[in-house]
Amino acid sequence: MKTLTKQTTTTEWDEVLQKKFGNNFVKEDKVKEDEQRKGTPRTMKKEETNVAIFENERDDENDENDEDEEELEFMKSYREKRIAEMIFMQKEEKEDEKEEKNNNVRRNEYVMHVSHEQWTKEVTEVSRSHPVLVLLTKENSKACYLLERVMEDVACKYRTSRTKFRRAEARDIIPNYPERNVPTLILYRNGDVVENIVGIEQFGGMNGVNTETVRRRVRMKSDEFLMDRGEEEAKEAEKRREKETAKNG
Repeated sequence: MKTLTKQTTTTEWDEVLQKKFGNNFVKEDKVKEDEQRKGTPRTMKKEETNVAIFENERDDENDENDEDEEELEFMKSYREKRIAEMIFMQKEEKEDEKEEKNNNVRRNEYVMHVSHEQWTKEVTEVSRSHPVLVLLTKENSKACYLLERVMEDVACKYRTSRTKFRRAEARDIIPNYPERNVPTLILYRNGDVVENIVGIEQFGGMNGVNTETVRRRVRMKSDEFLMDRGEEEAKEAEKRREKETAKNG
């Protein structure tokens, strides 16, 4: 059997190097061929570095995607929470407006606004059978607005009493009425003025006026105004006794 041996071409210089270094001599072409086949350390290191960079970039992209998803989820949750809060606030505001409207209706039920034309009928004539309190005011006055609100509370509190409550624009009732005199509370009984109480200071001032200060001040002149139910019943009983005494006497 014949053995085939690969023939290699050598030069005279190759033979000299072979004689000098022996088998340790390797041709440069062979070295390059081996390096290309196996890959040099520098090439391998560069390839490993590229792979590492690619893996890091891919990890960074995954991290960024996770962060984006978390941010989107947070924004969605926050938006839903804000919408729920806004709906709740709108509902609360509507309920407050409804309650305020109902309160105003109840207040206005007990305080009648009267004009100049209505004065005789609603004030003078009514005072012949009931005590009447008339509040004279003007627009754009803090003192008038405050006392007006307190008088509405007074009217609501004593709505079962015999006292009737009226409100009017001062200049509509009395032309050229001094602005410094408003607010003015007029006590009417039996067709006549019992007393004019001028200024909010008479009721405790801007910081002190309330339903009780108004009641005390009004009753300083006559306890017939702003009676509670018990007082009125006692008053009626006293009148009946006086009639019976007069009849039997």
